[in-house]
Amino acid sequence: MSATMTESIFIISNGPKVPKEARTTIRKQAMRDVGIARKKKGSYGRINMRQMPEYAEATEAASVPFRSSVAMTLSRSGSSTGSSRSSSTVPPLTTQNTSHPDNIADWAADEFIAREDVADVALTYQSLTCDFMLADISPHPEYERARSKFGIDLMSLSVLTNFNVGKSTIAILSADPTRLASLLNLQQWSYLEYVPERYGRSECLTAATNCLLAKVHTVLAPKEECYAMCNRLYGKALRALQDAIACDSSNMDADVLCATQLLSLHELLDPSRDTAWSHHVQGSARLVRHRSASRFHTDFERALFAAHVGGIVSECLMNNTHCYLEQTEWIALYTSLSLESNFLTDRSPLAVSLRVTMFELPGIWHDVGEAINDANFYDDWPLSALEARCRKAHKELLDWLEQYKAHCVRLSLAQPPASELSLRRELFGSALECLAIVKRLLCTVCEAERRSLEVETQVLAHLILDLQKQPSPKHSWLFSGHEVGVAYTVLLTKDQWEQNV
Repeated sequence: MSATMTESIFIISNGPKVPKEARTTIRKQAMRDVGIARKKKGSYGRINMRQMPEYAEATEAASVPFRSSVAMTLSRSGSSTGSSRSSSTVPPLTTQNTSHPDNIADWAADEFIAREDVADVALTYQSLTCDFMLADISPHPEYERARSKFGIDLMSLSVLTNFNVGKSTIAILSADPTRLASLLNLQQWSYLEYVPERYGRSECLTAATNCLLAKVHTVLAPKEECYAMCNRLYGKALRALQDAIACDSSNMDADVLCATQLLSLHELLDPSRDTAWSHHVQGSARLVRHRSASRFHTDFERALFAAHVGGIVSECLMNNTHCYLEQTEWIALYTSLSLESNFLTDRSPLAVSLRVTMFELPGIWHDVGEAINDANFYDDWPLSALEARCRKAHKELLDWLEQYKAHCVRLSLAQPPASELSLRRELFGSALECLAIVKRLLCTVCEAERRSLEVETQVLAHLILDLQKQPSPKHSWLFSGHEVGVAYTVLLTKDQWEQNV
């Protein structure tokens, strides 16, 4: 029998669990060849060359903050990841040389780690330590630390800056907060992509970012201890924003406008303050108008402008007021955001042109209502002027539908990405919704065509409802709620509009 065979150790166990002493012996036997190889290479007992080197001038005291910070990150992960295991199951950090076989055996034999949990704990330790170390070498280390702390990347929320986000979004998320998950990681052009590089430079922007990340984390993984932190961060963000707006030297900064919009996203997720979202949207509009259309130069500033237009159009419709975006200089600014691309994006000319048409609707709606309630309603000149405006909007929407049809035909042989199909559905539904509204407004000021226009309006309402039966993206609730509401209103008021009045 060879020497190798005589040195082998055989262990027999009569139960499902091998005794601890036997497991230690097995590990030492398994590591024997590794130790012999290390001795031959001269690396036995030395630091693992795959680990970060310890420089001679680095003192032991200098390494303590790193270890303690990692330990704090690990302890927080027990409460933030939603795991059923407590943070006590994470293996303690040690400064011993873990490359030594005996140390490996001692650590792996600890009884407080269940065998099925070892892989999970190791992966958690590795990923969190990696996150911490990468934060220092990333281009935006301060933001990376905040992202790791809350477990949310700001860019995953970019669809919350979508044109269709409004009060209906608040109501739906209030009824079912889990719908927020369907909006994550749906990429679109947004000012949020510019926030990481500015995080830490502006107090109000940094505080608002922390506030939003904490709120999203709490909505996705609600825990009692998180609510107090959210309220504290919200109060801090409000104070920082109020101080920045009160300061004449900073209230024109893009960071202040950004902080205002970040807080408006926070209000989307907090139904307890139902008017707060409107206050922040109107505040954003005042800051934008204060800057004037000529002062949006950088991509960050232009993205901030683009993100607030949907909210302000929605607010003006709800409040029955004119929208300042219908002015020539603001239309020119929004139109300048358009960017040609192979497939549809929110910056495609097709998307931009439809939304420019929507800028005019709140003003037409308001003026038609004023004319109806005016004692001089039957004067020819006011009605003729309103009819001309309605017909202009009507023609623009019909022309847009033709352009949309041409776009779809042009790409009929291509395989469009999911983002293209999703945006097609969103824009087409919005166009039908707006066309139904404009036809009703035109009915109001053009009695001669009222009946024929009403028939067309009813057809549009049924078409909108038919759209809901077709396959749609998981986040379609974000825009389908508007169009369904308009469709049902049209159907329910059919009899009144067909009567002679």
